[in-house]
Amino acid sequence: MLNSPVEFETLVDEIYEASVVADRWPRLLDRLSVIAEGEGALIFAAAPGAPRWLASTSIHDRIERWTRGPFAQRNPRSERLVPNTEARFLTDLDRFTIEELDNEPFYEEVLRKGGLGWCVGTTIRSPAGDTLVISVEKAHAKGPVPRAVAEQLDVLRPHLARAAVLSGRLGFERARTAVNTLEMIGLPAAAVRHNGKAVAANAGFLALAPAVHVGAQDQVQFSSQAAQTIFQDALTKPATLTKTGRSIPVAGSDANAPFIAHVLPLRLSGLDLFAGAVSIVFLTPVTEQRSPGPELLQALFDLTPAEARIASLVIDGKSVDSISKIQSVSLNTVRTQLKSVFVKTGVDRQVDLVRLLGQRPGRSSFS
Repeated sequence: MLNSPVEFETLVDEIYEASVVADRWPRLLDRLSVIAEGEGALIFAAAPGAPRWLASTSIHDRIERWTRGPFAQRNPRSERLVPNTEARFLTDLDRFTIEELDNEPFYEEVLRKGGLGWCVGTTIRSPAGDTLVISVEKAHAKGPVPRAVAEQLDVLRPHLARAAVLSGRLGFERARTAVNTLEMIGLPAAAVRHNGKAVAANAGFLALAPAVHVGAQDQVQFSSQAAQTIFQDALTKPATLTKTGRSIPVAGSDANAPFIAHVLPLRLSGLDLFAGAVSIVFLTPVTEQRSPGPELLQALFDLTPAEARIASLVIDGKSVDSISKIQSVSLNTVRTQLKSVFVKTGVDRQVDLVRLLGQRPGRSSFS
Protein backbone atom coordinates (compact mmCIF):
# COMPACT_ATOMS: atom_id res chain seq x y z
CA MET A 1 0.00 0.00 0.00
CA LEU A 2 1.07 3.60 -0.60
CA ASN A 3 1.26 4.93 2.94
CA SER A 4 2.26 8.57 2.41
CA PRO A 5 2.37 11.39 -0.18
CA VAL A 6 6.17 11.20 -0.15
CA GLU A 7 6.11 7.50 -1.03
CA PHE A 8 3.65 8.22 -3.85
CA GLU A 9 5.82 11.04 -5.27
CA THR A 10 8.92 8.86 -5.08
CA LEU A 11 7.18 6.10 -7.02
CA VAL A 12 5.98 8.56 -9.68
CA ASP A 13 9.58 9.78 -10.07
CA GLU A 14 10.72 6.16 -10.56
CA ILE A 15 8.05 5.63 -13.22
CA TYR A 16 9.38 8.53 -15.31
CA GLU A 17 12.99 7.46 -14.74
CA ALA A 18 12.11 4.06 -16.19
CA SER A 19 10.60 5.75 -19.24
CA VAL A 20 14.07 6.99 -20.28
CA VAL A 21 16.24 4.28 -18.66
CA ALA A 22 14.56 1.03 -19.71
CA ASP A 23 16.75 -1.12 -17.44
CA ARG A 24 14.85 0.35 -14.47
CA TRP A 25 11.49 -1.14 -15.45
CA PRO A 26 12.04 -4.46 -13.58
CA ARG A 27 12.79 -2.62 -10.33
CA LEU A 28 9.73 -0.43 -10.87
CA LEU A 29 7.63 -3.55 -11.41
CA ASP A 30 8.86 -4.85 -8.06
CA ARG A 31 7.71 -1.62 -6.43
CA LEU A 32 4.26 -1.94 -7.99
CA SER A 33 3.93 -5.54 -6.82
CA VAL A 34 4.54 -4.49 -3.20
CA ILE A 35 1.38 -2.36 -3.28
CA ALA A 36 -0.70 -5.50 -3.97
CA GLU A 37 1.38 -7.85 -1.79
CA GLY A 38 2.34 -9.56 -5.05
CA GLU A 39 5.17 -11.90 -5.95
CA GLY A 40 6.19 -9.64 -8.83
CA ALA A 41 4.81 -7.82 -11.85
CA LEU A 42 5.21 -7.83 -15.63
CA ILE A 43 4.50 -5.83 -18.76
CA PHE A 44 3.76 -7.68 -21.98
CA ALA A 45 2.65 -6.72 -25.46
CA ALA A 46 -0.59 -8.34 -26.58
CA ALA A 47 0.52 -8.36 -30.22
CA PRO A 48 1.33 -10.83 -33.02
CA GLY A 49 4.72 -12.49 -33.20
CA ALA A 50 7.05 -13.76 -30.51
CA PRO A 51 6.12 -12.76 -26.95
CA ARG A 52 7.60 -9.41 -25.85
CA TRP A 53 7.66 -8.77 -22.14
CA LEU A 54 9.52 -7.48 -19.08
CA ALA A 55 9.12 -8.89 -15.58
CA SER A 56 10.32 -8.54 -12.01
CA THR A 57 13.39 -10.65 -11.33
CA SER A 58 11.43 -12.60 -8.72
CA ILE A 59 8.97 -14.03 -11.27
CA HIS A 60 11.06 -13.79 -14.46
CA ASP A 61 11.67 -17.55 -14.80
CA ARG A 62 8.02 -18.40 -14.18
CA ILE A 63 6.84 -15.91 -16.80
CA GLU A 64 9.40 -17.23 -19.27
CA ARG A 65 8.03 -20.76 -18.88
CA TRP A 66 4.52 -19.40 -19.33
CA THR A 67 5.41 -17.57 -22.57
CA ARG A 68 6.96 -20.74 -23.98
CA GLY A 69 3.91 -22.85 -23.26
CA PRO A 70 0.57 -23.40 -24.99
CA PHE A 71 -1.12 -20.56 -23.06
CA ALA A 72 1.30 -17.86 -24.26
CA GLN A 73 -0.98 -16.44 -26.96
CA ARG A 74 -4.39 -17.68 -25.88
CA ASN A 75 -5.63 -17.92 -22.31
CA PRO A 76 -8.69 -16.81 -20.29
CA ARG A 77 -7.06 -13.60 -19.13
CA SER A 78 -6.19 -12.55 -22.67
CA GLU A 79 -9.80 -13.17 -23.69
CA ARG A 80 -11.55 -11.39 -20.80
CA LEU A 81 -9.14 -8.92 -19.21
CA VAL A 82 -6.90 -7.74 -22.07
CA PRO A 83 -9.63 -6.57 -24.50
CA ASN A 84 -11.11 -4.14 -21.96
CA THR A 85 -10.90 -0.43 -22.71
CA GLU A 86 -11.54 0.79 -19.19
CA ALA A 87 -8.92 3.25 -17.93
CA ARG A 88 -8.48 1.43 -14.64
CA PHE A 89 -6.92 -1.62 -13.01
CA LEU A 90 -9.02 -4.80 -12.92
CA THR A 91 -8.74 -7.92 -10.78
CA ASP A 92 -9.57 -11.51 -11.72
CA LEU A 93 -12.87 -11.23 -9.86
CA ASP A 94 -13.94 -8.28 -12.01
CA ARG A 95 -14.30 -10.69 -14.95
CA PHE A 96 -14.47 -14.22 -13.46
CA THR A 97 -16.41 -16.03 -10.76
CA ILE A 98 -14.56 -18.19 -8.23
CA GLU A 99 -16.10 -21.29 -9.85
CA GLU A 100 -14.82 -20.29 -13.29
CA LEU A 101 -11.31 -19.76 -11.97
CA ASP A 102 -11.29 -23.13 -10.22
CA ASN A 103 -12.24 -24.84 -13.49
CA GLU A 104 -9.75 -23.02 -15.76
CA PRO A 105 -6.69 -25.16 -16.67
CA PHE A 106 -4.62 -21.99 -17.16
CA TYR A 107 -5.14 -20.94 -13.56
CA GLU A 108 -4.72 -24.42 -12.09
CA GLU A 109 -1.92 -25.87 -14.25
CA VAL A 110 0.14 -22.75 -14.97
CA LEU A 111 -0.48 -20.01 -12.41
CA ARG A 112 -1.23 -21.91 -9.21
CA LYS A 113 1.40 -24.57 -9.82
CA GLY A 114 3.87 -21.74 -10.32
CA GLY A 115 3.01 -20.16 -6.98
CA LEU A 116 0.77 -17.48 -8.49
CA GLY A 117 -2.99 -17.36 -9.16
CA TRP A 118 -4.32 -13.84 -8.64
CA CYS A 119 -3.66 -10.61 -10.52
CA VAL A 120 -4.51 -6.96 -10.80
CA GLY A 121 -3.77 -5.38 -14.16
CA THR A 122 -4.55 -2.76 -16.75
CA THR A 123 -4.08 -2.20 -20.48
CA ILE A 124 -2.37 0.75 -22.14
CA ARG A 125 -2.03 1.60 -25.83
CA SER A 126 1.60 1.94 -26.96
CA PRO A 127 2.90 4.38 -29.63
CA ALA A 128 3.43 1.35 -31.89
CA GLY A 129 -0.29 0.57 -31.75
CA ASP A 130 0.14 -2.52 -29.56
CA THR A 131 -1.84 -3.17 -26.41
CA LEU A 132 0.49 -3.23 -23.39
CA VAL A 133 -0.65 -5.11 -20.32
CA ILE A 134 0.71 -4.26 -16.85
CA SER A 135 -0.08 -7.05 -14.41
CA VAL A 136 0.83 -7.59 -10.74
CA GLU A 137 0.91 -11.32 -9.95
CA LYS A 138 -0.11 -12.48 -6.46
CA ALA A 139 0.20 -15.89 -4.82
CA HIS A 140 -3.02 -17.91 -4.75
CA ALA A 141 -2.50 -18.68 -1.06
CA LYS A 142 -2.71 -14.96 -0.19
CA GLY A 143 -6.21 -14.55 -1.59
CA PRO A 144 -7.57 -12.26 -4.32
CA VAL A 145 -6.45 -8.66 -4.81
CA PRO A 146 -8.89 -6.31 -3.00
CA ARG A 147 -10.69 -3.70 -5.06
CA ALA A 148 -9.16 -1.00 -2.79
CA VAL A 149 -5.69 -1.97 -4.02
CA ALA A 150 -6.79 -1.70 -7.65
CA GLU A 151 -8.09 1.78 -6.88
CA GLN A 152 -4.71 2.77 -5.41
CA LEU A 153 -3.00 1.60 -8.58
CA ASP A 154 -5.51 3.59 -10.63
CA VAL A 155 -3.91 6.78 -9.27
CA LEU A 156 -0.60 5.67 -10.83
CA ARG A 157 -2.09 4.57 -14.14
CA PRO A 158 -1.87 7.94 -15.99
CA HIS A 159 1.82 8.16 -15.09
CA LEU A 160 2.44 4.59 -16.27
CA ALA A 161 0.65 5.35 -19.55
CA ARG A 162 2.77 8.45 -20.18
CA ALA A 163 5.94 6.54 -19.31
CA ALA A 164 5.05 3.84 -21.85
CA VAL A 165 4.58 6.53 -24.52
CA LEU A 166 7.95 8.10 -23.69
CA SER A 167 9.68 4.71 -23.81
CA GLY A 168 8.07 3.99 -27.18
CA ARG A 169 9.23 7.30 -28.65
CA LEU A 170 12.73 6.62 -27.38
CA GLY A 171 12.70 3.22 -29.07
CA PHE A 172 11.64 4.76 -32.40
CA GLU A 173 14.35 7.41 -32.07
CA ARG A 174 17.00 4.75 -31.49
CA ALA A 175 15.86 2.96 -34.64
CA ARG A 176 16.05 6.19 -36.67
CA THR A 177 19.49 6.96 -35.27
CA ALA A 178 20.76 3.51 -36.27
CA VAL A 179 19.43 3.98 -39.82
CA ASN A 180 20.99 7.44 -40.13
CA THR A 181 24.32 6.19 -38.77
CA LEU A 182 24.40 3.42 -41.35
CA GLU A 183 23.86 6.07 -44.03
CA MET A 184 27.12 7.68 -42.85
CA ILE A 185 29.07 4.54 -43.79
CA GLY A 186 27.25 4.06 -47.08
CA LEU A 187 24.93 1.25 -46.05
CA PRO A 188 21.31 1.39 -47.25
CA ALA A 189 19.06 0.57 -44.29
CA ALA A 190 15.53 0.81 -42.95
CA ALA A 191 13.91 0.25 -39.56
CA VAL A 192 10.78 -1.89 -39.84
CA ARG A 193 8.10 -3.27 -37.55
CA HIS A 194 7.00 -6.92 -37.40
CA ASN A 195 4.36 -6.25 -40.07
CA GLY A 196 6.91 -4.87 -42.55
CA LYS A 197 5.96 -1.22 -42.04
CA ALA A 198 8.95 1.13 -42.26
CA VAL A 199 9.63 3.32 -39.23
CA ALA A 200 12.56 5.02 -41.00
CA ALA A 201 14.59 4.53 -44.18
CA ASN A 202 17.78 6.29 -45.27
CA ALA A 203 18.44 7.78 -48.70
CA GLY A 204 20.56 4.84 -49.82
CA PHE A 205 17.73 2.42 -49.12
CA LEU A 206 15.17 4.53 -50.96
CA ALA A 207 17.52 4.83 -53.95
CA LEU A 208 17.43 1.05 -54.53
CA ALA A 209 13.91 1.03 -55.95
CA PRO A 210 12.52 -1.02 -57.62
CA ALA A 211 14.64 -3.89 -56.25
CA VAL A 212 13.40 -2.91 -52.80
CA HIS A 213 11.22 0.06 -51.95
CA VAL A 214 8.84 1.57 -49.40
CA GLY A 215 5.39 1.23 -50.95
CA ALA A 216 1.78 1.79 -49.98
CA GLN A 217 1.10 2.18 -46.25
CA ASP A 218 4.88 2.44 -45.71
CA GLN A 219 5.38 -1.28 -46.38
CA VAL A 220 8.88 -2.45 -47.35
CA GLN A 221 8.58 -4.46 -50.56
CA PHE A 222 11.13 -6.53 -52.51
CA SER A 223 10.49 -6.88 -56.23
CA SER A 224 11.53 -10.54 -55.95
CA GLN A 225 8.66 -12.59 -54.53
CA ALA A 226 11.12 -15.14 -53.13
CA ALA A 227 13.00 -12.40 -51.27
CA GLN A 228 9.72 -10.91 -50.01
CA THR A 229 8.61 -14.27 -48.62
CA ILE A 230 11.88 -14.76 -46.70
CA PHE A 231 11.70 -11.16 -45.45
CA GLN A 232 8.17 -11.59 -44.06
CA ASP A 233 9.14 -14.88 -42.44
CA ALA A 234 12.15 -13.23 -40.77
CA LEU A 235 9.98 -10.46 -39.34
CA THR A 236 7.17 -12.66 -38.06
CA LYS A 237 9.43 -15.34 -36.60
CA PRO A 238 12.17 -13.36 -34.82
CA ALA A 239 13.12 -16.31 -32.63
CA THR A 240 14.59 -18.03 -35.71
CA LEU A 241 16.55 -15.07 -37.06
CA THR A 242 19.93 -16.45 -36.08
CA LYS A 243 19.14 -19.73 -37.87
CA THR A 244 16.93 -18.98 -40.89
CA GLY A 245 15.60 -16.01 -42.79
CA ARG A 246 18.28 -13.62 -41.57
CA SER A 247 20.17 -13.19 -44.81
CA ILE A 248 18.20 -12.62 -48.02
CA PRO A 249 20.00 -12.83 -51.38
CA VAL A 250 18.63 -10.49 -54.05
CA ALA A 251 19.68 -10.98 -57.66
CA GLY A 252 21.09 -8.09 -59.68
CA SER A 253 19.35 -6.31 -62.54
CA ASP A 254 20.13 -3.68 -65.16
CA ALA A 255 19.49 -1.02 -62.51
CA ASN A 256 21.07 -2.62 -59.42
CA ALA A 257 23.99 -4.84 -58.53
CA PRO A 258 23.17 -8.02 -56.57
CA PHE A 259 22.99 -7.54 -52.81
CA ILE A 260 22.16 -9.31 -49.57
CA ALA A 261 19.53 -7.99 -47.15
CA HIS A 262 20.16 -8.71 -43.46
CA VAL A 263 17.36 -8.50 -40.89
CA LEU A 264 18.60 -7.66 -37.40
CA PRO A 265 16.24 -7.27 -34.40
CA LEU A 266 16.78 -4.10 -32.36
CA ARG A 267 16.79 -5.62 -28.91
CA LEU A 268 18.46 -3.25 -26.46
CA SER A 269 17.23 -2.53 -22.91
CA GLY A 270 13.71 -3.76 -23.61
CA LEU A 271 12.86 -0.74 -25.77
CA ASP A 272 11.23 -3.00 -28.36
CA LEU A 273 8.46 -3.78 -25.85
CA PHE A 274 7.23 -0.19 -26.06
CA ALA A 275 8.20 0.71 -29.64
CA GLY A 276 7.04 -2.59 -31.13
CA ALA A 277 9.14 -5.37 -32.61
CA VAL A 278 11.52 -3.16 -34.59
CA SER A 279 14.23 -4.65 -36.81
CA ILE A 280 16.93 -2.99 -38.89
CA VAL A 281 17.26 -4.13 -42.50
CA PHE A 282 20.81 -3.66 -43.86
CA LEU A 283 21.64 -4.06 -47.53
CA THR A 284 25.19 -5.08 -48.42
CA PRO A 285 26.54 -5.49 -51.96
CA VAL A 286 28.08 -8.71 -53.23
CA THR A 287 31.46 -7.07 -53.78
CA GLU A 288 34.93 -6.69 -52.31
CA GLN A 289 34.60 -5.68 -48.67
CA ARG A 290 36.31 -3.71 -45.91
CA SER A 291 35.35 -2.84 -42.35
CA PRO A 292 33.65 0.26 -40.99
CA GLY A 293 35.66 1.90 -38.20
CA PRO A 294 35.52 0.39 -34.70
CA GLU A 295 33.88 3.57 -33.37
CA LEU A 296 30.88 3.15 -35.69
CA LEU A 297 30.58 -0.55 -34.90
CA GLN A 298 30.63 0.26 -31.20
CA ALA A 299 27.87 2.85 -31.56
CA LEU A 300 25.66 0.74 -33.83
CA PHE A 301 25.65 -2.48 -31.82
CA ASP A 302 26.43 -1.37 -28.27
CA LEU A 303 29.80 -3.15 -28.41
CA THR A 304 32.57 -2.59 -25.90
CA PRO A 305 35.71 -0.91 -27.35
CA ALA A 306 37.52 -4.26 -27.32
CA GLU A 307 34.63 -6.04 -29.06
CA ALA A 308 34.45 -3.29 -31.69
CA ARG A 309 38.18 -3.61 -32.48
CA ILE A 310 37.89 -7.38 -32.84
CA ALA A 311 34.78 -7.08 -35.05
CA SER A 312 36.60 -4.60 -37.28
CA LEU A 313 39.60 -6.91 -37.64
CA VAL A 314 37.39 -9.90 -38.46
CA ILE A 315 35.59 -7.93 -41.17
CA ASP A 316 38.98 -6.99 -42.59
CA GLY A 317 39.77 -10.69 -42.95
CA LYS A 318 41.99 -11.30 -39.93
CA SER A 319 41.97 -14.74 -38.30
CA VAL A 320 41.46 -15.37 -34.59
CA ASP A 321 45.16 -16.24 -34.26
CA SER A 322 46.32 -13.04 -35.92
CA ILE A 323 43.86 -10.94 -33.88
CA SER A 324 45.28 -12.52 -30.72
CA LYS A 325 48.78 -11.39 -31.71
CA ILE A 326 47.69 -7.94 -32.91
CA GLN A 327 45.74 -7.25 -29.71
CA SER A 328 48.26 -9.01 -27.43
CA VAL A 329 45.55 -11.07 -25.76
CA SER A 330 44.92 -14.80 -25.42
CA LEU A 331 43.02 -16.87 -27.97
CA ASN A 332 40.32 -17.57 -25.36
CA THR A 333 39.84 -13.84 -24.80
CA VAL A 334 39.41 -13.25 -28.53
CA ARG A 335 36.94 -16.14 -28.85
CA THR A 336 34.89 -14.93 -25.85
CA GLN A 337 34.72 -11.38 -27.16
CA LEU A 338 33.86 -12.63 -30.64
CA LYS A 339 30.95 -14.67 -29.25
CA SER A 340 29.64 -11.52 -27.60
CA VAL A 341 29.92 -9.68 -30.94
CA PHE A 342 27.91 -12.44 -32.62
CA VAL A 343 25.12 -12.12 -30.04
CA LYS A 344 24.93 -8.34 -30.34
CA THR A 345 24.99 -8.30 -34.14
CA GLY A 346 22.63 -11.26 -34.57
CA VAL A 347 25.00 -13.54 -36.53
CA ASP A 348 26.37 -17.03 -35.92
CA ARG A 349 29.69 -17.08 -37.79
CA GLN A 350 32.62 -14.88 -38.78
CA VAL A 351 31.64 -15.13 -42.45
CA ASP A 352 28.15 -13.82 -41.60
CA LEU A 353 29.66 -10.86 -39.77
CA VAL A 354 31.73 -10.04 -42.85
CA ARG A 355 28.69 -10.31 -45.12
CA LEU A 356 26.66 -8.14 -42.78
CA LEU A 357 29.02 -5.21 -42.40
CA GLY A 358 31.74 -5.44 -45.01
CA GLN A 359 31.56 -2.77 -47.71
CA ARG A 360 33.50 -1.04 -50.44
CA PRO A 361 34.75 2.52 -49.88
CA GLY A 362 32.31 5.34 -50.56
CA ARG A 363 28.65 5.27 -51.64
CA SER A 364 29.18 3.81 -55.10
CA SER A 365 28.86 0.19 -53.94
CA PHE A 366 25.29 -0.09 -55.22
CA SER A 367 25.68 1.99 -58.36
